[in-house]
Amino acid sequence: MIDIHLDADGQGQITLPTGARTIAASSLSAARSEVIVILTNHAQTSGRILNATVTAPNEGTTALEVHPNGTINELDQPVQQEAPMTTTESQEHSPTPEPVATPAPVPPRPATPPQGDTSPPPAPQNSGTPTEPQGNPFLAAQGVSDGNVVTTDAPVTRSFVKQAKETPAAGVRGMMYKATGGLINTGLSRREIHQRELYQRVAKPISGTRNIVFMCLKGGISKTSNTCGIGLSLAEHRPDSVLAIDTNPDAGDLADRLIGHDQVESLSPRTITDLVGALDAKQIDNLTDLNRFTQTSGRLHFIAGEQDPEVSESLTAEQYIAVRDTVDRFYPVTLTDCGTGVTHPAMKGILERADQIVVASGWAVTGAKRAQRTLTWLHEAHGGAYRELAENAIVVLTDTGATSKDVDRDAIIATLEHLCRDVHLVPFDAEVGKGDLISLDGLRQPTRQAYLEVAGSIVDAL
Repeated sequence: MIDIHLDADGQGQITLPTGARTIAASSLSAARSEVIVILTNHAQTSGRILNATVTAPNEGTTALEVHPNGTINELDQPVQQEAPMTTTESQEHSPTPEPVATPAPVPPRPATPPQGDTSPPPAPQNSGTPTEPQGNPFLAAQGVSDGNVVTTDAPVTRSFVKQAKETPAAGVRGMMYKATGGLINTGLSRREIHQRELYQRVAKPISGTRNIVFMCLKGGISKTSNTCGIGLSLAEHRPDSVLAIDTNPDAGDLADRLIGHDQVESLSPRTITDLVGALDAKQIDNLTDLNRFTQTSGRLHFIAGEQDPEVSESLTAEQYIAVRDTVDRFYPVTLTDCGTGVTHPAMKGILERADQIVVASGWAVTGAKRAQRTLTWLHEAHGGAYRELAENAIVVLTDTGATSKDVDRDAIIATLEHLCRDVHLVPFDAEVGKGDLISLDGLRQPTRQAYLEVAGSIVDAL
């Protein structure tokens, strides 16, 4: 096994059976290219398959299998090489060839029947084994014998054109493809295959309309940031339109997280209260009318929440249902960012029209217990009216970076998994923690990936 370690500046060392070589490239990408060239040349020179691991910053360890013909495979884990067998061992373990049986000669078929025997030949006995067709050899090859059709399996239809390997765009495979100008194409890695399948899951067509409700019995634990990150991910990869609605009765900040606090202050966007007033006045007849009350962040549309707590608290279940009936005419997927409780007036209408529940929580003990109580309440409230929502719910645990090491995270996951469909983890991200604008471009790649995984799980459950 050849172990290779590279640093962020493109420096490193590779130890081959023929000796050590120093890697001194201008960048990490150039260092990876140099490593591939060295491994390929050594495999061709030695005529043996090489197994190597390449460790680089922020990429972890990649296991490679390099063949003398230039083929390079990316493995899930390093292959443990076995010691080569000696000549004696090879002979001992080599199977003894069995003698080839010589077929018995078949007597030639007489050209004419024997003289004196004018009776028809006896009918063949049915021994359960199909007999080969007799007569015209060409017809027999086609499965037909002198007018008698012999049933055969239809030929398998297949393309006469070889399927080209898909072009890798990331990781070691993508680097090799670019470094060799496309000469070495090892196809997609398992990681890229998973990513493409995830995109397909998120973009899966749905029938009718769906409403995803984000809720928890405690505030300040990333409920709105999850609505933003997951909503932006859905809108980015789905072909239809996605809308988020802020129904938080305590001056919700969905608009602040999607377009920034300064932008909200300068625009003073219309809120859900304004939309309710327009619906009461029967002023919403088409999408153009509705767009006067929506804003956009990327491809995600949203309706801002009321900033006056006294006014927002007055939103009723009937008014929320009226809003939903209107937006459902134009938006197949709707996200509802709820408040920090289940007793405010609009909550009954929200849960009645929910198709999927996302419970937001953190790793702190109080947050985890609130998530547990939220799911338990959904299981038991109103005689089990929301039990199906609870069983199909998704919990998102967000790392805020301030959780004590004494917290038993495995115990939290195990407890919540028994109450819901899926539990997802979102890593710490300073862009989320600062409490202001959230954009997919500003998030760390692991955070974007976590939100996309949640989006795929949501669509799977719809």
